[in-house]
Amino acid sequence: MLEAVSGTSRQLLVLEPIGACEALLPLLQDAGWSLRRCTTETLVTATSHVLLLDLHEQPLPSLLAHLRRTGLCCVALAASQPAASSELDELAHEWLFAVLSLPVDVPGLLETLQQAQAGARLLRSKSKKPRQFLGNSGQARSLRKQLDEQGRRDGPLLIRGPRGSGKHLLAQLLHERTASAQRRMLQVDVTQLPGGLFDQAGHSATLAAAASTTILLEGITTLSSADQQHLLHHLQGHPGLRLLVISGDELEAALQTKHFREDLYRLLSARQLHTPALSEHPGDLLMLAEHFARRHGVAIGRHHRRFSEEAIEAMMAHAWPGNVRELRNRLLRALVLSQGRQILATDLGLEAPQATDDDPVTLEDYILRAERQALNDVLGRYTHNMSQAARTLGVSRPTFYRLLHKHRLR
Repeated sequence: MLEAVSGTSRQLLVLEPIGACEALLPLLQDAGWSLRRCTTETLVTATSHVLLLDLHEQPLPSLLAHLRRTGLCCVALAASQPAASSELDELAHEWLFAVLSLPVDVPGLLETLQQAQAGARLLRSKSKKPRQFLGNSGQARSLRKQLDEQGRRDGPLLIRGPRGSGKHLLAQLLHERTASAQRRMLQVDVTQLPGGLFDQAGHSATLAAAASTTILLEGITTLSSADQQHLLHHLQGHPGLRLLVISGDELEAALQTKHFREDLYRLLSARQLHTPALSEHPGDLLMLAEHFARRHGVAIGRHHRRFSEEAIEAMMAHAWPGNVRELRNRLLRALVLSQGRQILATDLGLEAPQATDDDPVTLEDYILRAERQALNDVLGRYTHNMSQAARTLGVSRPTFYRLLHKHRLR
């Protein structure tokens, strides 16, 4: 199953404090794993891509803040079920490859770590095609149009949207449309600047770099009052500064509680882009799932596998609170763990909707399922070429679009 990664060196990050898991580390070393201890503060500089942690030893808000910047593939150990919380839901569905209960079966842990290493390889794999905000829905097409329009303009821009909806991808796509696209975009998390964004004299070495590239600013609501004032004055004096600001709903919340300047907010939000929640464009769900399955399947040397009908139904029924990032993470685990010719709902960690005895199973049902599977396949293959997708199915473009609407794929 893991042929594509069997020769890869086994490097494992161990997040301290590791607590009751300390006794496991010599066993992992004996099995050939090279261990490197780290803290949440040093995760950003990590060169390994699989992280082992004790779930009860880590404050979840801080852990999540660092994982959002690293994208590591994590295996968590826990002596008992942690208390339910929104942070735990995000961690489990969007960042963890697996959660194992203590005391752990060592052979099972070793197998899980090897699987997580395969998952990490998928996360690192790069598409050979130009990246784009994928989707055939009205929201996705409108966002691509706005990308092209806003990418040609300078000045600050606010990127808003729920977690996991593609804000960082949107920022990178914007940067790739600027004159400085050949230079790397500078990503700055304000919470990781010990001295703040500005020095006492009101100068910022970080913002000075915007003369040659784009700056992506995160955590802006944590700016001190003095830094907010300095930033306002800096932007007023440099209206062409290529500054991208990422925010969920925390910026508006800080504005409501008077913790963020209204004049600075108006300046930053004069230009905005919004990444929609996956629930706002459900017609793109299956196409995105097909895209991830094809792209990541190639990275580990697997033949393309279709989704079973129950997997499709389970994906359509799921709420996707973690949006596209949750979809990608579930697909990643499914590709590594699944054994059959199809990807099942259980491979995705989802429950198939319960069928009832009076559910009809007719020839028309099978025809509808076949239509939806065929549409799903060609949408994944020809995302931006609807004419080619229609030709592949042997139908006209008007008929193809009618089928998309019929199956709620557009």
